[in-house]
Amino acid sequence: MKFPLLKLNFFILIMLLFFPVFSFSVEKNLSSKNDLVSGREISGSIDLSDQGQSYQTFKFRVPSDVFSVKLTLKNSPADLDIFIKRGEEIESYDYVDYLSTEENYNESILITRLSEIPLEDDIYYVDISYQHNILPQINGLKSAKIPFKLVMDFENYELKDTLLPGIPVNSELLPEKGMAAIFALKVPANTEAFRIDLYNTSSDLDLMVSCNNKMITRENNDFLRESLLGKETIIIEGSDNKNVKSGIYYIMVFDQVSNDHVAEFSILAELGREASSAILKIPRFPAISDEVQNALMATVEIIGNAGKGSGCFVSSSGYILTNWHVIEDFTGNVSENIYVAINLSNELPPEELFKAELIDYSIEKDLALLKISSGIYGNSVPVAYKFPYFTLGNADTIKLGQPVTFLGYPGIGGTGSRASISMTRGIVSGFERSNENLLIKTDAEINSGNSGGAAIDSFYELIGFPTSIIEEDAGQFGYITPVSMIPEEWFQYMGR
Repeated sequence: MKFPLLKLNFFILIMLLFFPVFSFSVEKNLSSKNDLVSGREISGSIDLSDQGQSYQTFKFRVPSDVFSVKLTLKNSPADLDIFIKRGEEIESYDYVDYLSTEENYNESILITRLSEIPLEDDIYYVDISYQHNILPQINGLKSAKIPFKLVMDFENYELKDTLLPGIPVNSELLPEKGMAAIFALKVPANTEAFRIDLYNTSSDLDLMVSCNNKMITRENNDFLRESLLGKETIIIEGSDNKNVKSGIYYIMVFDQVSNDHVAEFSILAELGREASSAILKIPRFPAISDEVQNALMATVEIIGNAGKGSGCFVSSSGYILTNWHVIEDFTGNVSENIYVAINLSNELPPEELFKAELIDYSIEKDLALLKISSGIYGNSVPVAYKFPYFTLGNADTIKLGQPVTFLGYPGIGGTGSRASISMTRGIVSGFERSNENLLIKTDAEINSGNSGGAAIDSFYELIGFPTSIIEEDAGQFGYITPVSMIPEEWFQYMGR
């Protein structure tokens, strides 16, 4: 039976007047049964029969004191995926805010206030979906029912520790805590400046600071320090010859590169601008036992404003050869700051200890000559400090098929946010001359971060620098700039 529009509206009005409890209680029950509550496991099921659908929808609301949310699938006997959208139900999986579509059956997804799409105070809709066109095999039989359990966990903004000026605190970032930790520092009145130093870490960590606000985000922080370094420093000074605002300052340490490895670090607060002597010490290189160890220690990591690469010590006084593009900034000029990390352990990422200055460069040859200028904090290099360095080989005698070994710091060489030194091997696969430049081809595994590192021969002599790669399908060729391309006048700097 069809009702005329006016009669239908009148009928609905009568129903709402006489049965308000019934009508709204049904809606509430339908919406609340799929509400996710932090820490509570909820059971679900995908019905792939003709009467069912290939997904089940849930929802949750994020309060203002929550820093991160993690959704975890459990006990699924088939490959299910997670899709999340903020503010409205999902209509297409092509237009969602977050997703996890790995091939493992029980997936998880972590969203934080620092994610690429930050977590917001809002309602979120979640689809648990089966994306395949055939029924899954469960216990050896095809099944139209896929049971699963879903757990949502909130992590609130929690204070990790309170910093006291001059007293270092050792701490760590944990994956289950969203790879972030918050510290508090009380800054008294009449303070001209204070500084926060992050050190003793093998990870690429960053800092945010906010005055009197523990709920720090990228949008509301007062001070931010992020770079490609693990060691970070923020110096906060008053403006217009005034003192710093007194109060409680909240400092967030976070890792925005890796979210599945524990990151250890030390943090130190000081009232004043000067760095503490506790962080200024520069260790010396250990005694070198053979050519292999010398080559490993003479290969350094170079960190510029726009990226990372590798470099090679070529003198005991701290001269370094690398590729120009390693130290180039986003504008095509040299990076304002060039940092050098040295290899003190083959099992750990190199330690960021020095700053370097540009001595000379050649854009055409993609080469740059640097020299250690100070410690990373601008402190003086110890007197009579000696650096391990490479002996230069004769690139003119290189032959096709000759073995070549590569040392450097490719990003894929580490499972965390920074990588330890990597060694790969290959052969000389050919030569290519372009204008006056000669390049050596190799089949060795070379990746981003290897640029400017060491290509060495069987005698561990430096014969060139991995400079670029060309990939096609599953194959690649690497290109080496030979030491014969080093400008003649640079040898005077290197004392050769």
